[in-house]
Amino acid sequence: MNRKELARIFRSWTGLAALLPKGGSAVWGDLGGAPDDPVSNNTDVNTKVDMNNTLADSDTCVSFGGQIRFDSTSSLGNQTMDGALQVLFNALDADEQRLMHRDYSFGVFRTQAEMDAHKDDHRMWTNPLQHQLPNAPNMTIYCLYGHGAATERAYYYTSDLNANDAPSLKIDRTPRAHVRNVDIGIVNGEGDGTVPLLSLGYMCADAWRKPLFNPHGVRIVTREFRHNPLAVFKDIRGGAEAADHINILGNHDVTADVLRIAAGHGHEVQDQFSSNIREYAARINIP
Repeated sequence: MNRKELARIFRSWTGLAALLPKGGSAVWGDLGGAPDDPVSNNTDVNTKVDMNNTLADSDTCVSFGGQIRFDSTSSLGNQTMDGALQVLFNALDADEQRLMHRDYSFGVFRTQAEMDAHKDDHRMWTNPLQHQLPNAPNMTIYCLYGHGAATERAYYYTSDLNANDAPSLKIDRTPRAHVRNVDIGIVNGEGDGTVPLLSLGYMCADAWRKPLFNPHGVRIVTREFRHNPLAVFKDIRGGAEAADHINILGNHDVTADVLRIAAGHGHEVQDQFSSNIREYAARINIP
């Protein structure tokens, strides 16, 4: 299939929209920077947070706040997460736009009044930033995930105007050897190789521990596992300490936690943090 046929198929699967990032610029940053930005001493680039102390002082790094980036020759400016979603919506036909707006919401509520006003709005049910956890005092949510693998966080695109004056976007594969966290047009951050760390951990490590999102005090347990794979020639799946998106299923520590929970010993499973997620979360201005 060509790109147009693939896009048409994917856009007909309306459930995929549930995977789109929630929270907009409040969570994912703006053109002034992002909560999970790596550190650089290059003052021409907006960066704030050290990513596991892996970046040398002389490195140049690109901020994650510009979710879609263009070189200066483009007629389109850099876009935040809010802008990137709007670019996506504009690329959809009328029926696809109608389904998207009918079934989903991608914002964030900051007050109890907003939560109360929309508690029966089904569009909010897939967005934990716009819908509260239930009154279930005996329930525990366990968040087990890996981190420490390079993960797609933002993108460089090229743009051309087609016959309908709509921009046609493609990944800009121009080499940028001077930029530490960019590889063939993809700006890499931290995560499990598929899902960025903010998506994996923000709700579990921070937001669900606040009364606005968890008013009834549901117990939240966050367990992080650093991705520490073996060499491929030793184990093609990474071994007992692999913690990327798929191979975490073979991680021995994760398996042990799952067995404890299933055996009724969930009270023995406590928080375990090994990333900077709590520092990143503290930079997100949501009450």
